[in-house]
Amino acid sequence: MTIKTLLIPKLAAMVFIMANFSSPPNGPCDSPVVGGHTGAPGETSCTGCHGGTANTGPGNMTLMLSDTTLRYTPGEIFDAKVVLRQAGLDKFGFVGLALKDADNTTIGTFTIDDVVRTRTFNDGPRKYVSHTPCGADATPSDSLSWTFHWKAPATNVGNITLYLAGLAANHNHALSGDDTYTLMVHLIPDSIALGLQDPASLSRLKLWPNPASDVVQFSLVGDASNGSTRMAEIWSADGRFLSSKALTQNNLSVADLQSGVYRLRITHENGAVLGQTSFLKQ
Repeated sequence: MTIKTLLIPKLAAMVFIMANFSSPPNGPCDSPVVGGHTGAPGETSCTGCHGGTANTGPGNMTLMLSDTTLRYTPGEIFDAKVVLRQAGLDKFGFVGLALKDADNTTIGTFTIDDVVRTRTFNDGPRKYVSHTPCGADATPSDSLSWTFHWKAPATNVGNITLYLAGLAANHNHALSGDDTYTLMVHLIPDSIALGLQDPASLSRLKLWPNPASDVVQFSLVGDASNGSTRMAEIWSADGRFLSSKALTQNNLSVADLQSGVYRLRITHENGAVLGQTSFLKQ
């Protein structure tokens, strides 16, 4: 009897351990909730746990903002939509963070409408927006999207960067075989523009369609270049110069660009900036 008395507690303990380490059930709402892993300064992205190299998978992640100029005014509210795509998968997740470039501190305010699929949370002093366990299942498969809002700070605090990381998961309840995607979008105060010392004195660039897939058309309001040769410069959302092309008409092919946010800058042949704006490539 003594042996049985000793074995029963041990057996119960083993059952308890196995129950806590067994794989979670398949189906909706079985995605784990984790803290901040956006790839921003001071933290990893999803690769911190899932391994691999970000942005090397066959899918992609995009962020669409209601203000495509990528300039903010104090208190402005941006409507945002994150889209993750990868063929054959039905489990996706994302996390986002906004930091002031000057000191990498949290800035602005995230709010949500869909409390079932999205959430806001704090991880230490930083504030995030992300999916929820019930917001990670894609039906049908291949892609998933989430919406949220970000309110700019009440004052001009200089440049701000939105950091996002997303995971396209194979749903095997392990850390292998998943793909991570990261994205940075830079926002500048409305009074400052890329390369412009006095934006108010320059022409304003109008562009359409936006979003664009193949070609963008544009016009320069108040253009005083008198038909001189103009150049079209394409810059990435994080401020990297990508290409330059001489213009003969007021249109530009963007078919070779990957999906994402870009800035178009039109310059005079002498290098003077005539106007600039941002657009979304589908």
